[in-house]
Amino acid sequence: MSKLIPSLLVTEVFFPVKDEKGFAASVVETLGSQGFYQSFEIGDGYDQEDRKRILQAKEKNNLSIFQWLTFLTYKTDLDVSALDAALRKKTVSQIKESLYLAAECGVTTVGFVPGPDPGIHLRQAGLEALYESFCEICEEAATFNIHVSIEAMDREVHKKRVLGLTSEAVPLISKVRETYSNAGIVFDTAHVTLNGEDLFTSLELAQSVMDRLHFANVVEDAKSELYGDHHMPIGEPGFLTIEKMSHILQKASELRIQSEKGLPVAVEVQGRNKHDYFANEKVIRAALESAMNLVASK
Repeated sequence: MSKLIPSLLVTEVFFPVKDEKGFAASVVETLGSQGFYQSFEIGDGYDQEDRKRILQAKEKNNLSIFQWLTFLTYKTDLDVSALDAALRKKTVSQIKESLYLAAECGVTTVGFVPGPDPGIHLRQAGLEALYESFCEICEEAATFNIHVSIEAMDREVHKKRVLGLTSEAVPLISKVRETYSNAGIVFDTAHVTLNGEDLFTSLELAQSVMDRLHFANVVEDAKSELYGDHHMPIGEPGFLTIEKMSHILQKASELRIQSEKGLPVAVEVQGRNKHDYFANEKVIRAALESAMNLVASK
């Protein structure tokens, strides 16, 4: 059975205030000392003082720190799977340059997302470009003892990224792993669902290369105005209920995904309240605790 490690996706849960000076560091310090969250998923761009605070909180409370480089690439229009060789090279260079700052935070894993889907005729070239980028990033990250994860996304509905289906992501990561062992994927329930995949079949497929699990809810009705990857709350009208979460956790545990290190699990619900921004954290913590307790009681 797999040990489940509660993880907090700081950049999404506290989205309105995620970039405020000292905020992410204070979350890691405060919530990290409480004992429930053993993993924190942060963003980038923190100054030296905040990096030091995050590192100290990690060491004091024996935490795992994951850094998303999503915003680093989004805000500068970078693309790890760009067909333009110069743009791809620039993207890889900026990610590699960010790794020493990640190391100063005590980051053990960095994550990024694939670039836009160039269309069916150029898709294979885009995936090959992504493979090249992944290898280069893994090689540099290994010098800092940092693992590298990618999140496969939906291709047709909302984010429309080049790497979508689990059946394509697994072979790509497996190929990277032939040379670089520090590579893996983040399994996101929203993207898997929007791709029309069966969650449990995809979990089985991904078990050998899966690093962590994101619970993200979506409405499955294509006619709904809520259709897409909106990081919506758990429960109806979306498909992802607490009971469904428990079934997914049970399956992941039965598959022994990350059974040696433990499987980090985060709930991805975007915070929208600029004032009572901890209210969202309390709701998702309760949902994750309930789902984990259901698994433990079986």
